[in-house]
Amino acid sequence: MDERHPVTHGKHRRRRPYRDIAAAGLAVLVIGVAVYAILSRGGAPSSDDAARAGPTSVAESSGHGGHSPSPRTTSSSASSSPDAARAASAATLRIGPLIPVGKTPHYMAIAPDGRFGFIADPKAGAVFRFDTARGQVTATIPVPDAPPQLVSFSPDGSRAYVSAYDEKFAHNFVVTLDVPDNRRIGAVPVGRGPYAIATTLDGRLLYVPYYDENHLDVLDTATGKRVDRIDVAPSPHWIAFMADRRFAYVTNHFSNVVTRLDLRDNSVAGTIPVGEGPHSLELSPDGSRLAVVNYISGDASVIDTSSNKVVLTAPNVGAGPQDVTWAPDGRRFYTANVDDGTVAVVNAESGVVTARVPTGNSPTSVSVTPDGRRLLVTNFGDGTVRLLDAAD
Repeated sequence: MDERHPVTHGKHRRRRPYRDIAAAGLAVLVIGVAVYAILSRGGAPSSDDAARAGPTSVAESSGHGGHSPSPRTTSSSASSSPDAARAASAATLRIGPLIPVGKTPHYMAIAPDGRFGFIADPKAGAVFRFDTARGQVTATIPVPDAPPQLVSFSPDGSRAYVSAYDEKFAHNFVVTLDVPDNRRIGAVPVGRGPYAIATTLDGRLLYVPYYDENHLDVLDTATGKRVDRIDVAPSPHWIAFMADRRFAYVTNHFSNVVTRLDLRDNSVAGTIPVGEGPHSLELSPDGSRLAVVNYISGDASVIDTSSNKVVLTAPNVGAGPQDVTWAPDGRRFYTANVDDGTVAVVNAESGVVTARVPTGNSPTSVSVTPDGRRLLVTNFGDGTVRLLDAAD
């Protein structure tokens, strides 16, 4: 394993000491939420309830696949819902409140309806349900199997899948959560360091990349059984599925490439050289481009999905970019830069960084609501979530 890429608290473990949230932080929270409510541009109120659609489960045999578009990082339509009014993305960001959440919030995935997100927190040993409109935790779901690192939703939003592993990869699980009831259903043991797992667009298969393996596993979401194994370049991290359901893209963190998968037979269709240490990736809303953040080289590569070539490199997006997400209007994308405590706004056409705003200690994920108005950033180092106004 490349010593330049230390195994991390889920993502990359060049961390500063963990901090407890002081009582004074609660007062700041109350004031900050009030201020943000005044500045907010009137997003739809949240019921914080998920639709009780047909479940998909990796941990129990009674699950059924969903058929709606999948959440962030899995499909080209992931950034928006059909009835969401998309706001135009701004060249900069307005800073909102800093909200204490757990101990080490590592990664947030926003549910398909945009009303809430799930946050995986390895030190707390739990997943937190976070209301995106009110800016507060509404439920805590213990994950006793192993420290929860990342999380994703099934396409219908009825299930969530958590990658859970410890620092030495001694305990590795995919954990299934019931979303409407905020409860753990069960877990299946998997390989070393399950990373940014994601379901296919019909919800029937779960693709599992591994931090410390050179392959992906494909699991049946109804039974939890492995149905295929795909050998790829070392340390597959992230996967994104094309809307045509024929191809997918995977970052290979220790190999400086993105792998293109042919989903018809789960074969490798080719590799695309990118920057050093590719980590997270996401398809643009129209599926024509793929943004990849490169953790070591500190830049972002944009791939044209027709030619499967890098057509743009955005230099110096920040120090240690670990996560990327598109604005729903496709004009910009955002990067969470763990080593300088910022989120960058990148013009998707020119690659120019139009803003770099401080968010907290060690931001490890950045999510955007389906209407494009709000960003939510997990700060692993200080146990907070930062809210940002992203609308023009």
